[in-house]
Amino acid sequence: MAACLRIGRSLLIGAAVLAWLLLAYLTTAPGEPSTFGALVAVLPYMAIALAMAWRSRSRAPALALWAAVAAAIWWQWTRIEARFEWIYFIQHFGTFALLAVGFGRSLAPGGEALITRLSLLVHEAPLPAALVRYTRGVTLAWTLFFGTMCLSSALLFFLGYTQAWSLLVTLLTPALTVAMFAAEYRVRLAVLPAAIRPGLVATIRAVTRGHKARPETPDSCICPR
Repeated sequence: MAACLRIGRSLLIGAAVLAWLLLAYLTTAPGEPSTFGALVAVLPYMAIALAMAWRSRSRAPALALWAAVAAAIWWQWTRIEARFEWIYFIQHFGTFALLAVGFGRSLAPGGEALITRLSLLVHEAPLPAALVRYTRGVTLAWTLFFGTMCLSSALLFFLGYTQAWSLLVTLLTPALTVAMFAAEYRVRLAVLPAAIRPGLVATIRAVTRGHKARPETPDSCICPR
């Protein structure tokens, strides 16, 4: 019963996110001022921020900060209605720029690639040389992916290709990210021996729980081959 509730909740959250992305696309693609579009852009972020402020250990200061931001939004609402697409651009460009920099910096000479560090949550150190090479290559691939997304968003936005930019930042971004994960997993299956291959489920569990997890065997991995 609990599992069914978790699945149902996940499906509802997924449907809500998909609906929001679709609304974001429909309101930004025309490139025109819109009260409804501004509400779609602002309300989800403010709701999440309010929930975080309420759960914060410093609840009173956090709520006061949230109220100040809400007041500023109300004060500048006319401008936000006119250019609400900037909210999506800043969020999209900023997120992917930070990811590109974070992944890229870990590739500096003498450093440890970010995905290599994540593999240490699944495998005991020292990692096999083949796995170190592979995870470093995957870190580079994700760096290039994040950088391409960041650059594409900026070019489309500032060159005025509003519909293409809107499609990229709302509907294509999650689809391309999932496709990137799927492609990396297929490459992992092809180039890494099963004995050192980090299973997808074990990796996710290890990252989310923050402790060592046993590597999955080919029989135990529930992911499609």
